[in-house]
Amino acid sequence: MTESEPLTAGSLDAVVAFMREANPFAQRTWGWDTGRFVDWRWGSNTASEAEQPGWFARHCRMIVASGEIRALAVSEYGGSDLCILTKGQESELVARILTGVIEDRRTHGRSLTLDAASRSIWLREIFTTCGFDEDPKAGHEWEFDLTHELPSVVAPDGFTISSLADAQPSDLEHIAECISAAFGSTHDVRGTLRSIEANPFFRPELSVFVRSPDGRVAAYCRGTADPHNGICGIDPVCTHPDFQRLGLGRIVVLRCFAQQQRLGGESAFIGSAPEPAPGNRLYRSLEPRDRVDMSSWTLPTR
Repeated sequence: MTESEPLTAGSLDAVVAFMREANPFAQRTWGWDTGRFVDWRWGSNTASEAEQPGWFARHCRMIVASGEIRALAVSEYGGSDLCILTKGQESELVARILTGVIEDRRTHGRSLTLDAASRSIWLREIFTTCGFDEDPKAGHEWEFDLTHELPSVVAPDGFTISSLADAQPSDLEHIAECISAAFGSTHDVRGTLRSIEANPFFRPELSVFVRSPDGRVAAYCRGTADPHNGICGIDPVCTHPDFQRLGLGRIVVLRCFAQQQRLGGESAFIGSAPEPAPGNRLYRSLEPRDRVDMSSWTLPTR
């Protein structure tokens, strides 16, 4: 018999261990890995927890049987979104969890959307049976092989490649400026970066950036690495609008790949929006091993 329990600070170690065992399956099915879960718990949502104590407990449920975590039901943004993470293809368990979530959402008049790999036929069957509508263009997960020799990278004249492992005092502020300018972000980017740095798995050498001749951050990416299973991720990848079309995005990603490789990484994943998202040209040029297309499944409101 399974029970649903809220995420608590005391259960974090067990949840991280579950995520490690769930990969690469969870990554290739839902686009989630250990690093993404850690970011969810220690990143920008810490502001939500501070403003609404118990936010994490409400938006991450552990499905437990005989004292063992069997699945996680996570709402990453605390809205209509949800994913159900398991260690493998557990159709009956996922269908049972989803049925309960649907009943709860409909009772409270809330919508429900799940993003999952289009090729996961077993999930498609569950979603179709539950009456979800599919949007097949939800984006991509690009997988890159880190087990072979990687291309070397050289910055353009006057630019330098660095990381937070050897950063200058002003670099974090410049990284936040780069992210805000690239994505039009209006939230507290610097606060999010500081929250991420507080997590126990943060590796400063995986926060890679190119410094311009005038000392600004021209391009940036941040990676995660789980030596336990070799699964790595990179998010975000961005170039400041003042420095685009110089190949700087490629430079930071390849340098991050190299750092992940040194930490035992075997596969790196980068998520992107559907075409014609500008990052897709970069990711194709990096010769991915695989591209997983994602579908978005929405439960019609009644």
